[in-house]
Amino acid sequence: METIKKFKIWWIWQDEEQQAWLQGMAARGWHLSAVNSLLGLYTFQRGAPANMAYRWDMSPDRFAPDYQRLLEDAGWRHVLVSGGRYCWRKPVGAGETPEIFTDPAEKLRKFKRMLVPCVAMAVTQVALLFQWSDWGRAPLALTALNCLSLGFGLIAAYSAVQLGRRIAALKRAA
Repeated sequence: METIKKFKIWWIWQDEEQQAWLQGMAARGWHLSAVNSLLGLYTFQRGAPANMAYRWDMSPDRFAPDYQRLLEDAGWRHVLVSGGRYCWRKPVGAGETPEIFTDPAEKLRKFKRMLVPCVAMAVTQVALLFQWSDWGRAPLALTALNCLSLGFGLIAAYSAVQLGRRIAALKRAA
């Protein structure tokens, strides 16, 4: 079977853009089969073009048999797990916009669950930055470990801010 790989980096709060991209790929006959979240590498298999919705769910208890049955009964098919997120797809009918999260409060909880690891990583990286600094000679000396920690900390902090903005927007819309 013919496959292609695409490199694409998505921020965790860009789920709608990512889902639209995956739907566009399916419309061109390329169906998601694997994802390496760390590298941003998506693998697609060639198939018949289809209007297919993709949705991501991030919760450790979401793959319980009852939850899986609920989604399957609603027409969703499990595709893969990547980076702790579960990917589901469903054929889309005319004028339809299928959603896993139909309750705005549940969608809000989804983004709050994503916020916790971002904040934790930002705080951890700042703590490591101070721990690895040589306070005796040059405070916050930019060693390789400091640069790495600072980079990860900035990415995590940026992600936390963007998720916070997304959460605020969802609260305003509710």
